[in-house]
Amino acid sequence: MTSTIEISLYPLMEDYPSHVIRFLDKLKAVPGIEMSTNGMSTIIIGDYTSLWNSLGQLMKEEMESGSSLFVMKVAPGRREFVDG
Repeated sequence: MTSTIEISLYPLMEDYPSHVIRFLDKLKAVPGIEMSTNGMSTIIIGDYTSLWNSLGQLMKEEMESGSSLFVMKVAPGRREFVDG
C-alpha cells in the first residue's frame, strides 16, 4: 500500500540547522521513496511498510543524538500538493 507522510523535525538545540540537514540527507538516501521539501515540512511517498521501517530508524537515530521533536501526518495513498 502506498502512503504519504508529512514530517517536520524540530531539534531543540542551538545548532538545529545541521540536524535538519543531516536528517534530510539520510532520508534522501532511502531507496524507493519520493521526497519533496519546503520551508515548513517534508513530504515522503512510498510503500507504507518500507516508509515506516526507514523513518522509524532515522527518527530513533535523531532522538538519540539529542533532544528533537517530530510532527507528522500520515495518509493512505498519494497526497500531493497540486499548485493551481
